[in-house]
Amino acid sequence: MMYVLKLIGKIVILPVVVAVTLVQWFMAFLVGFSSAIFYLLAGLFLLVAVLSYLMGLSAGAETMKMILTGFVVFMIPVAGETVITGVAALNAVMRDFIRS
Repeated sequence: MMYVLKLIGKIVILPVVVAVTLVQWFMAFLVGFSSAIFYLLAGLFLLVAVLSYLMGLSAGAETMKMILTGFVVFMIPVAGETVITGVAALNAVMRDFIRS
């Protein structure tokens, strides 16, 4: 009886595994592509902040705001990678269930 229920569960989870794998690949592509753009943007924020402070164009508080903004922009792809890691873990758990 337990074997039959486990087999039915495996059959039901198989399309879910395929869907989660496709979502994982799509998210990895988006994060990989957008991370280059976000990292360049964050570097630009940092460069402008430091140079404007050194040239006397902005005060210390304004410079810190620009640096903080650059850090937030830098962290967006990192948060996306964390979400992808969670989806990959879910995918691995479901695949292990199917293999068992």
